[in-house]
Amino acid sequence: MKKFLKNKLPGPEIITENRFLGFLSPWLGHPRLWHMHRRSVALGIAIGLITGLLPGPVQILLALLIAIPLRANVLAAAFATFYTNPLTFIPLYLLAFKIGGLFTGEQTQSVHVPDIEWSLSSIGTAIPDMFRWVLSLGDTLLIGLAVQAAVFAVCGYFLTLIVWRVAVTHRWRNRHAK
Repeated sequence: MKKFLKNKLPGPEIITENRFLGFLSPWLGHPRLWHMHRRSVALGIAIGLITGLLPGPVQILLALLIAIPLRANVLAAAFATFYTNPLTFIPLYLLAFKIGGLFTGEQTQSVHVPDIEWSLSSIGTAIPDMFRWVLSLGDTLLIGLAVQAAVFAVCGYFLTLIVWRVAVTHRWRNRHAK
């Protein structure tokens, strides 16, 4: 699996050889940011799961900005942010609102989800409408998002370590059995 991913995923040379991204090479050129090690990948997954809950297009950028000083795998951090998308955004935020209601004591039985039309012609009004809806949910949503992000990050980190360990152990046993 590690060799497969190494051969398929881009490396730091994409940054250093690109004329538009070359200025980032001092920061993104560090080999530990691209190393497929279980702890760096697990940390990258955790970072991506935290930043993935942020609304808007800054998820990947923020994941990279956090992963660089922590020397986490930048590809894992960027990839993990994709669990939020237009199909999962509203259910995840409703879950966060319910979780936040447990901490604030606010009644969370009825949450009005706006009827937003997602088409190319109405995207200019759909995005501001979505942000207004998110802001209207207030502190309950913010507390719920913080708790949800923390739980997702911890679970993602340890699940990655466990899956990695199981895969390595399985490969090791198969190699020794031959």
